[in-house]
Amino acid sequence: MKKQNSVYIVFAIILVASLACNIGSTAPSTEVEQKPTAGEQTSSVATTVPSQEAGSNDGPAGPETIDLTNPVLYIVPSAPAFTFEMTIKFIGVDTTGASNEASLFGSAEIQTKPQITQRFLSLLEGGGSGPESVETVIIGDQLYTVLTGVPGCNTFLASSMQGPSMLESMYKLQEWITGQALRVESGIEVNGYVTDKYELSRENLVDVAGELVSAFVYVARDGGFITLYETQHREKTTYLGFDSNQFTDVTSAYNFILVEDGSLDIAIPAVCAK
Repeated sequence: MKKQNSVYIVFAIILVASLACNIGSTAPSTEVEQKPTAGEQTSSVATTVPSQEAGSNDGPAGPETIDLTNPVLYIVPSAPAFTFEMTIKFIGVDTTGASNEASLFGSAEIQTKPQITQRFLSLLEGGGSGPESVETVIIGDQLYTVLTGVPGCNTFLASSMQGPSMLESMYKLQEWITGQALRVESGIEVNGYVTDKYELSRENLVDVAGELVSAFVYVARDGGFITLYETQHREKTTYLGFDSNQFTDVTSAYNFILVEDGSLDIAIPAVCAK
């Protein structure tokens, strides 16, 4: 049981710590049409599309400024059913001066009907090594974990774990941004919602590594919550083999999407069902 518990903890660290440590980054918005499985490569770069027609059918633009401390803006972790997706991309050079690129993808699918079902995925590509992934599925009180390079399936009771649950350990945007943000664009379609775009400055970020280039949140008119947070920054890091004497460009996107409770198809990983 100790070995199984350590696998669970390692996954939580990979997914949650990676999100927190790279809060100061951005990428194009990510609207994923198909969820990858552990070991699959994923390309989750999507676009934000001006939607004048949709905007006219979705009510007026949001307020000129928003208070980022307003809890209504955030659906994690209180919403009964939602999906979360994160993509972070790193572009720079390694210690030999050769170009180096890496990407980190993380996702979560959460619902409470007909019973608690959750799926978490972390996938790392590039940085001088092969793809590494961790997939964890929780159905009721049963937890299944599959790791790249580790044969078979680790399974145990979620209730046997000490400390916060994986849902409680999830990335919470409200802990990383604060203050007021100004609306800079209206009627943009993101993740299936008509949204208003608000610009953030360094003063809005609780913590940011290196030099901030840009940061934005997109607030859905239907529901009034942040469906996309994106940032871009440059930093000096040794993470994934990058040269700490040179700047690495980091872009990231964090997507939050409400879904109907019970509508997600979350299944036991194939290797665990054998």
